[in-house]
Amino acid sequence: MKKRFLVIAAALLIVIGIQVKNAVFIVYKVEGVSMNPTYQEGNTLLINRFAHHFQTIHRFDILLFKGPEKDVFIKRVIGLPGETLKYVDDQLYINNKPVKEPYLDDLKEVTAGGDLTGDFTLEEVTGEKRVPQNHYFVLGDNRIHSYDSRHFGFVSDKEIVGIVAERIDKK
Repeated sequence: MKKRFLVIAAALLIVIGIQVKNAVFIVYKVEGVSMNPTYQEGNTLLINRFAHHFQTIHRFDILLFKGPEKDVFIKRVIGLPGETLKYVDDQLYINNKPVKEPYLDDLKEVTAGGDLTGDFTLEEVTGEKRVPQNHYFVLGDNRIHSYDSRHFGFVSDKEIVGIVAERIDKK
């Protein structure tokens, strides 16, 4: 009787664990090249659906969100609420201070000295001097081939589906 109870309890715990995982995390398959080389088309990612509700979103977090036409996008957070932002000679400036983007180093090497991001100010591309409260400025890592905040503006808290937790494939 005791063994039977333990087997049933273990099975129940496994089922509950799977249900909790499915409620908190979703699996997302990358489409397109906008996040190369960080993520390539076909990579499988685990997205935490609730992280942005319980923790602060940080610069360089990678978000999954609903963009224009309710399409789902994956992009990197560059500008946080209240910040100014600009690029000059491929250098990111936040509140007029240079900020390194080490995840772009490999991509910058293959651009043969050309600018990866291009020069712009937040005001030039959005009409705003600062990132509004509860909004984020996002860019794809493959700046030349990314449809992002430079084109469609800020991402609202309400549009965020989740934050990338990890890559779960071995590609």
